[in-house]
This record gives sequence, C-alpha cells and structure tokens, in this order.
Amino acid sequence: MHMYDDYLGNVSPYSSQSDSFWAIMPVIMSILGIILVVALVIGLVCYVFNAIGLYTMAKNRNIEHAWLAWIPLASSYLMGELINDDVSISTWHIPYAKLFLPLMGLALTLVMTILGFIPYLGAFMGIILSLALGFYYYAAQFWLYSIYDKDHRVLYLVLSIIFPFLGPIFIFIIRNRDAYDERHPEAVMESTYDAKSILALCLGIFSIVSFITLMGSGLITGAVGLIFGIISMKELKLQGKPTGMAMAGLICSIVGIAFTVLMVFACILCIGIGGMGMLGGLMNGMYY
Repeated sequence: MHMYDDYLGNVSPYSSQSDSFWAIMPVIMSILGIILVVALVIGLVCYVFNAIGLYTMAKNRNIEHAWLAWIPLASSYLMGELINDDVSISTWHIPYAKLFLPLMGLALTLVMTILGFIPYLGAFMGIILSLALGFYYYAAQFWLYSIYDKDHRVLYLVLSIIFPFLGPIFIFIIRNRDAYDERHPEAVMESTYDAKSILALCLGIFSIVSFITLMGSGLITGAVGLIFGIISMKELKLQGKPTGMAMAGLICSIVGIAFTVLMVFACILCIGIGGMGMLGGLMNGMYY
C-alpha cells in the first residue's frame, strides 16, 4: 500500500466533484450564450420597430429631422416633440419633455454614481428616483399612445409596462394613424426655447464627465451632442439668432469624444504592451 493512499483517498471525492463541474460548464455557457443572442436579437428588433414608428409619425406631421428616430437619445427627443413637449399627469402639465426624455437616463446614471457613496440612504434615494423617472417615462408613453389611438391607450400602456418589448411594436402599429392631442389641438406646438442647443451642451458636458468618472458612454453622448450642435448651429444662423450655446455644446461634444477615443486607445495600447510582456516572459521561461 502506498504511503499517500490515505491522503489521495480523501481528495478523490473533491476531484470527482470538480470533474463534474467542468463537465457541465460547456452546457451552462451554451445556455448563457443562447440567452445573450436572443436578447440581442429582441433588442435589435425593438430598436428597428421603434425607429420606424417614430420616423413615420414625424414625417406624417412634417416634423423636421425625422431621421433622429434612428439615433439613440435623439429618438427620445423626437418622442418629446411628438407629444407636444408636454407630459401631463391629471391636471398637472410638465413641459420640456424634449429635454427630460433624452437626459433623464444620463442624469440618473450620474446621480446613482454619487449616491453610491452614501450607505443605505443613497440606495433608498436611488430607488425612489428610479421609480419617479420610470413613472415619468410611462406617462410620456401614455400620451404618445393617446395621441394616436385613444381607445386602446390604457391597454397599450399596461402591456408595455408588463412586457417592455411590446412598446416599440405598438408604436410601429399606430404609426400611420391620425394624430390628435386633446390637450393641444395644434398639429405641432412651437417651442419657446432652443431645445437642441441645450441638449448639445448637456450631452457634451456629460461626455466629458463620463470620461473623467470612467462611467462610459462618453462616445455615444458626445456623438449625439455633436449632431444636435450642428443642427442647432445651422438653424440659429438661418434665423439670425445667437449661436453661443450651440457652439459651446459643439466644443464640449468634440472634447468629450476626443478624450474618450484617447482613453480607449491608451487602454488598447496598455493591454497590448502587457500582453507582449506576458508573451515575452512565457517564451523566456520556455527557452530557459
């Protein structure tokens, strides 16, 4: 009898459990991969349905820059314009939907990052804020349904809350129906403020903040801010109005994009150098 048999005998059950774990890992990874692919496909389909729906609604109502429906964040701006920049809750009218809808997700990310440093109270406040913003978004969605299909707006809203992927499908279904806002009989209300310049500046600033805090999304927010800045600059020049805010948003967006690209390039360079160092160490170890 070998002198280590007693020790090996005690280890063997753990070895068999380890073998079983590694045997089932490919199955688990395959299931997770399938779930990820299905989620990506559903997300892409929802994105396309939502974009087509908002684009068609905007074109039918002669709203400028309907193509913004295909751009993340900018599509929320377009949704705010389609509901006449007004989210109503009972008799309470909340204006500036064209600003709140695209910016509230970014603001929530920034606030949640700050609240993360406050134990317990920060988490509680974050939950309350998330619920409030969710309520605001679904109120906006309710009015979009109401303008295009008043008879089924409650059904659409309830199903959209329970099954969020149905929201873009409903928007696609009602896209060609006649629009009528019972709150504002006008086809499209005229804005009394420059929403595009404000969005360009806010998105540009957030792209810089995103780079500094390493929250990510700086490239997307900077790119969308750049688009709004360019559009706003052209419109304001045609109207003979000051372009200071639009220019500031344009500059901030460019700076945010540049910083983010440099950070990504630096990370890739560091990973490449580190990988080359590890490979060199491995080759030296094999050689010697």
